Amino acid sequence: MLRRSGLTIREGAALLIPITGTLNGQPWRDQPIDEREAHRLARHLSAACFVVIGYLSGMRTGEILTLERGCLQRDPVSNLLLVRGRHWKGVRDETGSSVAEGRIRPDPWVVAEPVATAIGVLENLHHEQLLFPHMLGEHKSGPREFRTGQARTTGGINVDIADMIGWVNTYCAATGRGDSIPPDPTDPNIPARRLRRTLAWFIARKPRGLVAAAIQYGHLKVQMTVGYAGSYASGFPDDLAFEEWLARLDLLASANERLDEGEYVSGPAAATYRHRVDAAQRFAGHVLRTTSDARTLLANPDLQIYPGHGMTCVFDPRRAACHLSRDDTDTRRTPDLSDCRPNCVNIARTDRDIDELATDVERLRLLVDDPLAPPIRVVRDRHELHRLEDTVAQHIQWKAEADG
Repeated sequence: MLRRSGLTIREGAALLIPITGTLNGQPWRDQPIDEREAHRLARHLSAACFVVIGYLSGMRTGEILTLERGCLQRDPVSNLLLVRGRHWKGVRDETGSSVAEGRIRPDPWVVAEPVATAIGVLENLHHEQLLFPHMLGEHKSGPREFRTGQARTTGGINVDIADMIGWVNTYCAATGRGDSIPPDPTDPNIPARRLRRTLAWFIARKPRGLVAAAIQYGHLKVQMTVGYAGSYASGFPDDLAFEEWLARLDLLASANERLDEGEYVSGPAAATYRHRVDAAQRFAGHVLRTTSDARTLLANPDLQIYPGHGMTCVFDPRRAACHLSRDDTDTRRTPDLSDCRPNCVNIARTDRDIDELATDVERLRLLVDDPLAPPIRVVRDRHELHRLEDTVAQHIQWKAEADG
């Protein structure tokens, strides 16, 4: 009778839930969610929340998987977002035996706003006490598969991450989107433990010129190093120090290659720049046995070179004109590249720096020639334009004389 009625019949059972999520301002799907796919989508959502928490907190995998409902708090004084959870490393009872259930850590993790959002999503996704329960609503048969009240295993979350990547790429292919997740060039598997190292890599090598990213990672570094992630028990300062060391070596290796290819360097610190780049090559092949080794090498004067916009800081704290920034992880002082002064004797300018200044010159010329620009701004921009033009012209002249 239904077939003869002419009514459209849809297989399955659609959930009576409106589609509210959007991508680029459009609903992420035009069909309601079917009951049969709800569990799979919930598992993908849980894996996505795990990635956000792991990447933006620096927690260990086991620490994330055992987070419980209500773990997020906002400090009323500092307004920092704090996450409290369990730890196992070094936890022993009065007899000296390891405590299997761990213990609530006295020092909380300090996290960013996206982590709080992910925790809120998980608390609304299910009714379990653990944010990452072993099962999400669907109880398979067999005691080995169904472990009520227990957390997702490391192996399980690794599978979830792989499944989520596959779902995202299938969705992008079906909808014609170009923001799929590319395959890893070295290992097709993305284990959860790599998230901490990835975070340290980005903090140590925040993208040059991308102001939003620089603010994000700089702010995150400050937040994390005042809380649990800044303590040596977390192990995260070790990851960060190691990544900073690798980033500094990559910078110096690249600088040495450019010098060998004939790159010219001008500015008051040009000679010091060449000396330090050349001297840094003796660290090639150096074995880092401890975190202390990495920190000692990072503090070595021959490695104190910091790329900025249109300049390179060959840092000498005794002669720096900027306000020095104290490193969050120890007592080292670093230059404040946002407060760089043109008259600072620590400045060196490479050909690449001059290319950046030449781009600034073209931009300022357009601003100065704008007939609608306020006179006060025009005067300021014209002064800066002349200064940059002189700097670029002087570099080009000295380079021509050096080439003979």
